[in-house]
Amino acid sequence: MKTTGLIVCMFLVMGIFSLRAQETPAMPENFIVFEEFVQPANAPAFTKVQQEAIDLWKELEFDLTFFTYSTDVSSYYWVIPIQNFAAIDELYAKVGELTTKMKDSGFDAVKKFRDLSTTRETVIHWDKDLSYHPNGYVGQTNENRYCEWTFFYLKAGHEKEMADAIKQYIDFFDSIDENWEWDVYTVSMGYDSPCWILMDRSENSLSLRKLEASLQEKYGETFGKLWKDMQPHLRKMDVVTGWFLPDWSMNYER
Repeated sequence: MKTTGLIVCMFLVMGIFSLRAQETPAMPENFIVFEEFVQPANAPAFTKVQQEAIDLWKELEFDLTFFTYSTDVSSYYWVIPIQNFAAIDELYAKVGELTTKMKDSGFDAVKKFRDLSTTRETVIHWDKDLSYHPNGYVGQTNENRYCEWTFFYLKAGHEKEMADAIKQYIDFFDSIDENWEWDVYTVSMGYDSPCWILMDRSENSLSLRKLEASLQEKYGETFGKLWKDMQPHLRKMDVVTGWFLPDWSMNYER
């Protein structure tokens, strides 16, 4: 489905508006993700127009929360927490109203973003039991902006075995004193299901590679056994890297 960067974030705005009246958990468990693809040749024009849009949101004091990431595959993730699928229905129902409001403010999204991007949508669920945060803090920070997403495409019916394999990693890390954390998201709608996404965060790529090398040197044999138990349940896997963009994100705890 072709759309614009502005329309994408209008979707995000309405998702938040529809949820404000509800009590939201400290750590949201469901998210809708709009992945926006931009051809490299269009990147300068897209960045310019998108920045204009974000400046306008701030000027109009939009009450919204979302997280934005750039990736190494010429795309952006616009991530917003939602309570349930009903919030998505409200989001689409009200997007026309917001489009009009932005246009009345002098920003014609259709004209400005024309031919600059395409999008796809995914709904994901944060799996608390399979994510690992021994220090108790979860969520995105300005300090750990570098991110890696490993997309695990499971064989049909292998969800339980995959969960058991991840829990073995958790049990192992509970037995050692190392600084490693991760989040696991399961795809509720979109992508090549069943698909699980493991997200790592770090200060930068180099720091993550150094940590991986250190762990491999100390525990390589154990990691080999753990991976051997996980691998039979996978059809394929892909890795996407990228960066959190705080200046293109709004109303999150820094």
